[in-house]
Amino acid sequence: MAIKKKLTIIFILFLLLILSLYLAMYAGYKDFGINLFAKAFNLGTDDDSLILSILRYPRALKAFVAGASLALAGMFMQAVSKNPLAEPYITGISSGAGLGIVLSILLFNSVNYSFFGFLGALISSILVILFSGLSRFSVVKLILIGLSVNIFVSSLISLIILVNPNKSYTMMLILSGGVTNNEVISNFSLILIFIALLIFAFFLVPKLNYLRLDSELLESNKLGKYSSVILIIILASFFTALSVFSAGILGFVGIIAPQISKMLFGYDYRWLFVSNLLIGSSLILFADYLARIVIYPLQMPLGLVVAFIGAPVFLYFLTRKGEFLND
Repeated sequence: MAIKKKLTIIFILFLLLILSLYLAMYAGYKDFGINLFAKAFNLGTDDDSLILSILRYPRALKAFVAGASLALAGMFMQAVSKNPLAEPYITGISSGAGLGIVLSILLFNSVNYSFFGFLGALISSILVILFSGLSRFSVVKLILIGLSVNIFVSSLISLIILVNPNKSYTMMLILSGGVTNNEVISNFSLILIFIALLIFAFFLVPKLNYLRLDSELLESNKLGKYSSVILIIILASFFTALSVFSAGILGFVGIIAPQISKMLFGYDYRWLFVSNLLIGSSLILFADYLARIVIYPLQMPLGLVVAFIGAPVFLYFLTRKGEFLND
């Protein structure tokens, strides 16, 4: 594909991101937020200004970070596993995050549940990587151990929910995903952490193209190959944990965003890096907008909206675009 065509697609994806940001920050259930957008240039102490500064802007920031982080984590996991169905949660992160969340609700009445989810996600992923064996590392072993951890911990979560019926609704609601309002760290600190991970990820992108080589060609540098794989998986785990902290456990994004990117740009990870960032963030921002307006004045859990969008797209790739499910 010509460079000019790729740049045109990137520009279109950027415009879609801007549109999603606008909808997430300014649009409501009965209008597209023109008056609220005008208010953004003259924030004061009135209700509209408080809605923007306290609710909408932090919410949009966390939705952006969650979407971009999940898409990039999915891209990394699919690259190192050479499995187009791999997703960010295969290292046991979803179950670890879920356990952290339900324990925070059980023991601390939901205080800072996103932080406990973040800790649970990181701890579970690190344990799975360590159990996979750093000296005799295998991606297949990593996936199998991650699957086992997910099944075991998910069963433990179900048990906790069953024996605590008075808190089961809260647990199920929070586990459904949603942009958090917890302020364990400031929004400024959150964006700094995200940018730091983004810069680190940018320098690992050439490794992804290298890892696409046939395994036999990499035998002479097996140590370098596996050290790169472990480093990439750790980075993907941090991205996924950051998304859990920002918006809870969200499915499908880490699978469909990389597939859409491959459909648009092929297999050059220099372009896939940018496109996944734009597609993932746009998807979660738009889903967050829908979550606010679909059943207004009630709000749908963000995870359900993402699933309603992601499941049909995923089935489309499986049934109509099967050729893209080959790495």
